[in-house]
Amino acid sequence: MQTIQVTERVPSPRLDRTGIGLAAGLAAAYALLVAAALVPLPVVFLPAALLVTALEVAVGWRAPFLAWAAGRVGAGAPWRGLLYGLSVVVLLARSDSPSGWFVTAVAGVLAVVTLRAAGMALSELVHRQRKMPVVTRGLSLAPVEIPSAPHPVVGQYLPLSLGCPDVLLAAGAALGLLSGAYPLLLVGVVLAVTLVAVAAGLLGFSALAMRRVTKPRLEAAVNRALDKVAPEVALYFGGAPQTLYQLEMWVETLERLDVPALLILRDRESLRALGPTRIPVLCIEHGTVLMGQPLPQLRVAMYVAHSANNLHLLRRKGVRHVFIGHGDSDKAVTTNPFLKAYDEIWVAGPGARERFRTAGLDIDDSRVLDIGRPQLDALVTTHREVQPEQLTVVYAPTWEGYGDEPHQSSLGPCGVTLVRLLLAEPDVRVIYRPHPLAGTRDPAVVRAHREILDLLGAQEVPAPVAPAEAYAHARDDLEVARSPVLTSRAEQLAALDVWAAKQLAPYTPALPYAADAPESTPEPVHRGHVVAPGPHFSVQACFAAADVLLSDVSSLITDFLASGRPYAVTNPAGLSGAEFVGRYPSSRGGYLVDPDGHGLASLLAAGRGSADPAVDERAALREQLLGPPEPPALERMRQAVTAKDRCLT
Repeated sequence: MQTIQVTERVPSPRLDRTGIGLAAGLAAAYALLVAAALVPLPVVFLPAALLVTALEVAVGWRAPFLAWAAGRVGAGAPWRGLLYGLSVVVLLARSDSPSGWFVTAVAGVLAVVTLRAAGMALSELVHRQRKMPVVTRGLSLAPVEIPSAPHPVVGQYLPLSLGCPDVLLAAGAALGLLSGAYPLLLVGVVLAVTLVAVAAGLLGFSALAMRRVTKPRLEAAVNRALDKVAPEVALYFGGAPQTLYQLEMWVETLERLDVPALLILRDRESLRALGPTRIPVLCIEHGTVLMGQPLPQLRVAMYVAHSANNLHLLRRKGVRHVFIGHGDSDKAVTTNPFLKAYDEIWVAGPGARERFRTAGLDIDDSRVLDIGRPQLDALVTTHREVQPEQLTVVYAPTWEGYGDEPHQSSLGPCGVTLVRLLLAEPDVRVIYRPHPLAGTRDPAVVRAHREILDLLGAQEVPAPVAPAEAYAHARDDLEVARSPVLTSRAEQLAALDVWAAKQLAPYTPALPYAADAPESTPEPVHRGHVVAPGPHFSVQACFAAADVLLSDVSSLITDFLASGRPYAVTNPAGLSGAEFVGRYPSSRGGYLVDPDGHGLASLLAAGRGSADPAVDERAALREQLLGPPEPPALERMRQAVTAKDRCLT
């Protein structure tokens, strides 16, 4: 479960006892190092130096946020390295060593400090050279040849590469004093200086190699590649990596539309996190660069979420700006007044118009277009035979939301109670699919999630075997840009759905055989509860395995209507039935489940086929919220994309 945002500039602010303990130990080790130099005690100085180096590595690996924070308050790795070197000099001065020893140590420390500063400067230079205003995936940038990024030893692990050689200085000084052998000091100095010089030299080589790849030259190569693609449709995403699912649900649909298309992202980490696709990807962080990007063939820009930086593309004239969202639901966010900023709003079914009118949005009906849900075309034709000995319930709570509406998620208030009640049913198997943002705002949701994992006792699912992408091990954005495209989204999803179907399939172990009994007594059926988070488990894969759905007010309710199977909507606020249905019309075709579990029995009865009074209401609601089954939603979307007479900005 993801609970924090991670960026390329600031490590995750996740603090635990281990990380804090390592940081405290590092501070104590430095204090011991300085004390051993002042006393002086070479026999203590050497283990203190080794301890400092080991803890530097451990803190960098286990508590990167604390290492970053130390740099922000003036105690970063370069300053700690200077303290380390000064401790060596103080040790020799306090030990009354010969003047030649002292001069050698001072020269070594100065050389290491100078080379370290040069290495840090070169690292910053290479970083700036390789951080282009426009980066891509899936575009051929020939004839521009992009050099490889610096090796991780002088890239990701540069602070350690420049800092760890200090231990050779310390070891040489301490061992030299203990044995009275000057060569040991000299060897330590030479090795330390050499290692830091090599690291700086590698960075210098990278800086020289990047001189032939200037920003204007790369931008020209990108524009030439885009001219060849001539994208007519752009799918725009202005969010951060943790909300990338909002874009991901549309990528395969865009591939199947079979029109020249482009994905536009505004975050570099999203570029790396985005799954495979053969659609070219353009990542532009700065709004002025995006507004100046020539895309002469662009006719339709589609937006999956409201974001302040949507405005940078919305200003482009001659383009149809369309909001497609990331699912139709009764949540308040689906009637955001920002919808008025778009030329058109494409929705799943005619029920969205009523939602807009009820919310008081003054949106002309001509700007609202029903296209269905192309992602569900296959689900519409999928029928599942109910197994009499086992009922599979998918529990898929939503997240807490941005504060626009209380009690959006059932996970914190009553999720544990509902799961306990499901587990008390002898024939029920639970597939638990938490929202990717669950727990980002409310600690109670995190606690409930962990308790549900314990209750289900589900074993960790092995990672799926999927085709490796060339950019998976890229060291930076430019290496992503030069990586070839190997897999389409359709190919990836097909492989994942086969894998997910095996993981979600119910299973029954072999029955025991009792030799002394006339008839063997079977054990209870092993229900095989599964925790099925995205992105490996798609919503469609979970729906295909479900007999019934238990969810909160969310787009999953609308999507599940395509299956025709029973569903229930949680009522964590404890509203009356009439008030709940009036506020959330999509619940009419399902069963209302209160925080104490009242109503859950009706859902299970419907799933078992014994009584399902909501079946007719579901059929009517399906037509209202998803539109007619024919023509398929993908064809309706294709017609909307290719329409020539729609309004333009």
